[in-house]
Amino acid sequence: MMKRKCESCNHYNCFINKYCSNEWKPLITHYKTSTDYPVGATIFSEGDPVLGIYQIYSGKIKVVTSFNGDKERIVRLAAAEQMLGHRGLGGNLIYLAAAVTLESSQVSFIPIDVFYKAIRANTDLAFQMMMYYANELKASEKRMKMMASSTASEKVAVSIMTIIDAFGFNKTDKTLLEFTPTRKDIASIAGTTYETVIRVLSNLEKSKIIKLEGKTIRVLNLNYLKTLCKAD
Repeated sequence: MMKRKCESCNHYNCFINKYCSNEWKPLITHYKTSTDYPVGATIFSEGDPVLGIYQIYSGKIKVVTSFNGDKERIVRLAAAEQMLGHRGLGGNLIYLAAAVTLESSQVSFIPIDVFYKAIRANTDLAFQMMMYYANELKASEKRMKMMASSTASEKVAVSIMTIIDAFGFNKTDKTLLEFTPTRKDIASIAGTTYETVIRVLSNLEKSKIIKLEGKTIRVLNLNYLKTLCKAD
């Protein structure tokens, strides 16, 4: 894939584009590499050493961690203009989760030494990264607390809202999810079983909260979903 120049990028919500000075953008362009990943490809694996951070140009990606030996839990969904691998930064430079594409994706890689220098040289970038970490931690703690005391229906509702927050609705059909993960992935987000997800989705459809159209989900009553998952 061609190398995309940070200095002429139109992804205005990308942290590099938004918070790095114009003097730094050509330097980052020089050192970064870009890769096309097919659906189901692993960008980095749990336990890999952290060599840098990743910036999503296009596509959709799940961040997955394992527990109890072989069980998988999706801890984050990410899309264009968002970072990957930043949670691996710190004292022990090891990824605690894996990143796997949900659809064909274009992802850029910035070496860790270049990223650290950019952080030190660009105070806006450093401050916004700090706020980003804080907001992610707050959202993660809120979700964990919610999931610990939730019913199966509430867990699935939280999963649907997580998908909406990450990927939104179809641009021309405002009630249809822009992207619907597999039922197995929804179960992995919810921390429940595939069978439970199938049952809860069926019940939500009978209650006219959602409508299942093949593998996709249409939301008919967003306010009820928010109430069900105790969303603000």
